[in-house]
Amino acid sequence: MRRNKITRKILAGAMAVGLMAASALPAYATETDAQLSTEKEMEVIYKMASSFTLTIPETVTLSNISTVTKKVSMQTVNVGSKEKVQVKVKSGISGGKVTLTDKKDASNTCTSVVSLERGAATGIADDAVVAEFEGKSTTAVTGGTLYFSKVSDVLAGEYTGSIVFEASVVAKE
Repeated sequence: MRRNKITRKILAGAMAVGLMAASALPAYATETDAQLSTEKEMEVIYKMASSFTLTIPETVTLSNISTVTKKVSMQTVNVGSKEKVQVKVKSGISGGKVTLTDKKDASNTCTSVVSLERGAATGIADDAVVAEFEGKSTTAVTGGTLYFSKVSDVLAGEYTGSIVFEASVVAKE
């Protein structure tokens, strides 16, 4: 008899626990229960900043015999579909020419016409766009090659000058 009493107590306790557990279960909406239906939206975002690596030759050695050609290029480029990388002359060109000064005598100078076309009679503007790049292409869509005319009628000496370029991401027109 004693065993029956213990068994009844265990069963009663188990039923009580079962009822408590059942009442703690979450309620789930069914397809027909429209009041409990919810809809949530998740926004998914990815951002990649425009970037580029500009390559400009450090030195251009001019000639008194022929035109010298140098490339303005990109090692890498990644810009949006409505953007482009524009490379412009910031300083060093005046009237389409770069001026070089003799290191030993500043009164001696020479010039070279800088153009975007071989053999052009006139040079680029003082703030000219010399190259443009789009998308992920390292091939210029505009410009990219600079032509330096030969220097002539110059006294012996070592002449130097410089051109400063500026590259930036701009909107396509």
